[in-house]
Amino acid sequence: MRGTARALATAAAALTLGLVAACSGGSGSAGEPPVDQARTPQDRKTVTLKYWTSFPAEATLTETLAEFERTNPGIEIELDVLDGDELRKRLPEALEDGEEIDVVGLPIQEMTDTVKDRLRPVSEWESALPDGWRSRLDERVIEQAGKAAGDGKLYSVPMGSAGGAIMYANASLLSELGEDFPETAADLESIVTRVKKELPDVRPVVFSGEPRRLEEILFTVSGQSDPSLAADVLAGRRPWNAPDLVAALTAYGSLFERGVLDKSALNLKGDRPAELFGQGKALFLVDDSAQARLLSASYRRTEGIAVGDVAAGAFPVVLPGGKPVARGLAGTGLAVPKSSKHTKEAARLVEFLALGDGVPEWAADMTLIPALKDFEMDSAVLVGEPAKEGYAKIRELVGTGGPAYHSPEAFLSRVEGEVIGDLVRGRITPKNAASKLDKEWAGGRYDGK
Repeated sequence: MRGTARALATAAAALTLGLVAACSGGSGSAGEPPVDQARTPQDRKTVTLKYWTSFPAEATLTETLAEFERTNPGIEIELDVLDGDELRKRLPEALEDGEEIDVVGLPIQEMTDTVKDRLRPVSEWESALPDGWRSRLDERVIEQAGKAAGDGKLYSVPMGSAGGAIMYANASLLSELGEDFPETAADLESIVTRVKKELPDVRPVVFSGEPRRLEEILFTVSGQSDPSLAADVLAGRRPWNAPDLVAALTAYGSLFERGVLDKSALNLKGDRPAELFGQGKALFLVDDSAQARLLSASYRRTEGIAVGDVAAGAFPVVLPGGKPVARGLAGTGLAVPKSSKHTKEAARLVEFLALGDGVPEWAADMTLIPALKDFEMDSAVLVGEPAKEGYAKIRELVGTGGPAYHSPEAFLSRVEGEVIGDLVRGRITPKNAASKLDKEWAGGRYDGK
């Protein structure tokens, strides 16, 4: 939707001008208008920045940008919030046509390489950002953003990162059972056994059976022993049938064989797992960091979620000697297109949203983990120890050293998802699954784009 922030700013400006005019009558020399009256709106040059994005939500951005306009007189924002698919379709076309867009909220992994030729490298406009701005952001996120285009150049300032797999728990129910958050697969198996026996109407663990989530859990398991394995395989540095990946496939399949993860969950799609969890019908939810909002008591009240406290942490360690990990990838970055004629003003908006007072505003939605190192969540958002500890754990997992990979959608949807699905359903052995994945990948039809 276009122009929301600008409309609010215009209304506020009109009210302010009216009050000034009313209060200034009679001031000034005889026959001369007061200074404020002498300056017409036309005398005040206003720059309008066109800002396209799919993140954060429009309601959040409206409030955030109103604050930016208040603290940056002379700059107004024309906002266009698109859903992800629409942005991926319309943005390349608009930039190709030379449309004057000043700031873009860019899905770093998915779109940087696609539109890089129409963007200004950050090096061309970072002089308008505060000195030392890079040191204030997570180095790992900046590094990932710098690799996204494949040419070694940084085209956007990352707002934050996202990732998974993350496990969420109905902390109230877990407490009633007298159980702690599971750290290992053995811990989880013990709790699952109890739930099946004592709480037959509650699903122990729910997750999406769609390819992206199945792959994420697999690479979480493999990453517990070797965080670089997934990226190495997808970059062609190691084969899909490498012994370490066969071991991970074996361990992954065993979770279903032993009933730790139930095959019935493979039929769940989209938001259904989160809905079941939110209705109190599941003890654990395996999802990504965007579900961190479940930690917020106000969010749960607003959405009618019938769960008391919610906890969060790493997916339990499966392989011996493994360590808790989660994939962490740079999420949305703020880029300045070549078509922009207001790079200095655009940089001020980028600074506000990625480094300044705008961060706490959008971060309260808890759908992206801020890259800003010294960021602290408003205490009103996270109430209670389970929420505070859970958010800290998610931030730690996503921000430090886990598997960092981005799979080609074609391979995931046409090959990998089906093979993993067959594995966890017991239709194919781990070795055969690995061989099939390696054969399809080596065929050269999937180039990682």
